[in-house]
Amino acid sequence: MKVNKVLLTILAASMTFQVYAENDDLDTITVTASRQKKAKLAIPETVDVINKKNIEDHQMSTMEDVVRYLPGVTVSRQTSGTDPFGNLGGIRIRGMTGNRIQMQVDGARVIEGLQDGNRNFIDLSTIKAVEIVRGPGSVLWGADALGGVVAFKTLDPSDLLQNKPYAVQINGAYDSLNKQNTKTGMLAFELMPNLEALLSFSRRDYQEAKLRKAKANGGIWGCPRGDEAIGCNKLNPLDAKAENLLSKLVFHNDNRETKLTFEHFRSNSYVKQLYDYGLQSSGTFNGDYKRTQIQTRKHYAIDDTWSPSVNFVDQIKTVISYSPQERYLKSHREQRDKKNKPIYTYTTNDYKEKFLQFDLQLNSSFDFLDTAHDLVYGFQGDITRSHYRNESTKNGVKTIGGGFNFANAKTRRADIYLQDEFHLITERFKIKPGLRYATYEIKPNIDDYYVVIKDKEPRKLTSHRLIPQLGTLFSLTDQYSIYARYAEGFKMPTAQQLYTSLPSASMNLIPNPNLKPEKVKSYETGLRGDFLEGWFSFGLFKANYSNYIKNFIQVGPKDYTYKNLSNVNMWGIESSAEWHFLENWSLNTSASYQYGKKQSSPGEKKSYFNEAMPLQGNLGIKWHQPDLNLDSEIVSSFSKAVSHVSKDDETAGDVFKPQGYAIYDAYFNWHPNQHITLRASVLNIFDKRYFKWPMFSTYYKDPKDNVKATNPLELQTAPGRTFGFDIAVSF
Repeated sequence: MKVNKVLLTILAASMTFQVYAENDDLDTITVTASRQKKAKLAIPETVDVINKKNIEDHQMSTMEDVVRYLPGVTVSRQTSGTDPFGNLGGIRIRGMTGNRIQMQVDGARVIEGLQDGNRNFIDLSTIKAVEIVRGPGSVLWGADALGGVVAFKTLDPSDLLQNKPYAVQINGAYDSLNKQNTKTGMLAFELMPNLEALLSFSRRDYQEAKLRKAKANGGIWGCPRGDEAIGCNKLNPLDAKAENLLSKLVFHNDNRETKLTFEHFRSNSYVKQLYDYGLQSSGTFNGDYKRTQIQTRKHYAIDDTWSPSVNFVDQIKTVISYSPQERYLKSHREQRDKKNKPIYTYTTNDYKEKFLQFDLQLNSSFDFLDTAHDLVYGFQGDITRSHYRNESTKNGVKTIGGGFNFANAKTRRADIYLQDEFHLITERFKIKPGLRYATYEIKPNIDDYYVVIKDKEPRKLTSHRLIPQLGTLFSLTDQYSIYARYAEGFKMPTAQQLYTSLPSASMNLIPNPNLKPEKVKSYETGLRGDFLEGWFSFGLFKANYSNYIKNFIQVGPKDYTYKNLSNVNMWGIESSAEWHFLENWSLNTSASYQYGKKQSSPGEKKSYFNEAMPLQGNLGIKWHQPDLNLDSEIVSSFSKAVSHVSKDDETAGDVFKPQGYAIYDAYFNWHPNQHITLRASVLNIFDKRYFKWPMFSTYYKDPKDNVKATNPLELQTAPGRTFGFDIAVSF
């Protein structure tokens, strides 16, 4: 494939990790990439670090906000009739999304996403940093980090206290997109000289997002919904709230720090489903359809970091955590059949995962053969119990096990890992090898409601493998360096992929207990520069995925299953830069381009991989006026048109390919005094109509009417102009 000159020019002009740039950004620290504190420009990995100031100044409240200015990283909005809550999907990194990205909060895993589920179990009000590792992170973090790692780190008491005996912070914010209002209160205090505490509570209330640029007539699809149903430009009426409680107790002395953490996240979403309301072509009448989604995540943890007075170990870090998480759905539907007889349907859908994790990490530094070594090694293990139950009662008759039914399961991981960092020949040449021995076992727990299909009976699956990686960093001069990295990763199939079983009149979902683990071999290299007035980074990556699992492959007239594709090949370019060109002015930019192809089985013709993203980028200019305690920033985001798309269904016609776009955002932050901060933002200043890519699913130009009604294309339009306001008081 040819890459045109415009692409190369834009990428070469824009060179480092992120658009969130401060004067001290060169010293930004990452922990996730190396399991220890390292300057992000001094490691051979590609990492985005979004700190608390970034979160506050850009008024972030969702995962979509976090990745807004990270080209090559995105979050999809789910708009199907099976998900009327307007949920956000998982984070997509270099074409990989969903459960192929390991999400964690303070090292504890976040619940897996199901076919109609999501992983939106995070509240940003208590997050002090988000670290996004692009590419496999399996050596340090385990099997599920196939495409990358997204690590959320919560606040500590010291982040608020800053050498004071107590600290109080109160925030209030409003977002016009969904009439969201947020209230947060935090209290940190020093109980004793070596003992600190933190208590934080936040609540967000919001409605469905208003897609001001979506067309009521359905755009190129039209809108085949009934006269009494909601338009194809509107999401179902939503009333939602999300609450988060975080408490921490931290003891520390000269050589030890121990944290006790409890966090409780809960979101409640209430929807009145109207997209299929009214008289149907079959003669039935759909009345009220009330649906509720309740999502919870609890986290109990003991985190101990000890620096013992021994020669061979610098630090021992032990983390024990327990995190039960749940997505619970219930609904009540009223209908009348063709004879005007009432039909009352009650359904519940409950998915739980309970994580018990243990992490032992040791750090050692020593000299060997006149070379200084920095060693990170340890054990990481967890036991996860998953439970799924779907129940339906229709006019008093109960059915258990409908929907995407799959067997409950117990998953065990027990891994050891080792990573070294040392210089070779010269202090300018740093080498960073790593190795993980990973073990995995998933064991089904079949209940009386699971439908066993002959020759597809669920069975225990185990896997053991070595996962290597090798990174290098060579300083050409004091300003310029080159880096390279090779990394492997793997991911076991989930319980849903292995054990889904749903025989029905219209279609059969067939389990596939023979699924193989997904694997990847990843390569990346690049050039970086570090100067007094700025910095840049330019990188290329290539990733070869094998045994990639595809959902719902047709294997019979009405039989569908999960299947391993032969391979997926991705490559791309990532770059950005910052320049402080005047005393109070800075210019920053970043860009990404991805290209991918997939092959269903050996010997078959390759087709485009739709998860790859076209050329995207940002250009921002920031002005800081210290005399007025004022910051202002204007950011432009752009994307080229989508040119390459493959069809999932060759009979469905042409695929919809969004056009290119450019939008502009503005931010203002003012500190009238040391206790008060005022913030305001305007996003999509010129009210541009556009579609982001990749989209929630494959959208064809002329699908069947039932698809047009259930999942309108217009619901994928990006929001128009929106406003945000925030006030923070601290003392």
